[in-house]
Amino acid sequence: MTTPSPQGFPRVGRPRSERATNAILEATADLMEEEGFAATTIEAIASRAGVSKVTIYKWWPTRGAVAIDAYFRRYHETLDFTDTGDVAADLSAQLQLLITTFQGRAGTIMGELISQAQRDATLAAALRDGWLQPRRDLTAKVLRLAIDRGQIRPDVNIESIMDQLYAPVYWRLLMRHQGFDHELVLSLVDNVLHGVSANPNLA
Repeated sequence: MTTPSPQGFPRVGRPRSERATNAILEATADLMEEEGFAATTIEAIASRAGVSKVTIYKWWPTRGAVAIDAYFRRYHETLDFTDTGDVAADLSAQLQLLITTFQGRAGTIMGELISQAQRDATLAAALRDGWLQPRRDLTAKVLRLAIDRGQIRPDVNIESIMDQLYAPVYWRLLMRHQGFDHELVLSLVDNVLHGVSANPNLA
């Protein structure tokens, strides 16, 4: 039978052992932080977690799938959204969480995952489904609430707004032509919202 993971990936085999699952995900996250994604092989994960490779493959179809699950679990706080009723403040706070995370080891790992995903369709799908889509789903919810409150025009394309907000962050992460700072967050949110605001005085 198949069972979904917290990120929605189908898993084959028997229900997971919580202890083994925790060991595998922690081992994977630790290996990526210590040695990078390339060195985080199924063999290395199994050895660090004290499980067999068969156990890992029972619950994850590929190395990329377990890597994304482990990354999501280690850095899940970057998805936090606080609904204050101020769309500019809420988007700014969430973007600040993300770039603060990317300033550390998590940013290097994400760069490796994105790079490898260009050559690995399975990893690319795992990255989209396990990391990007949950973020987009929550951001879309915030933007729809802002539309309902009259803060954003109802005719805007929510998908393109999200691209405008997040694409520059990943561009800087990958190209490293400029760093991350709070001014980047403020400018991204300000530039986007002044183009879609129903209220020209929206801060």
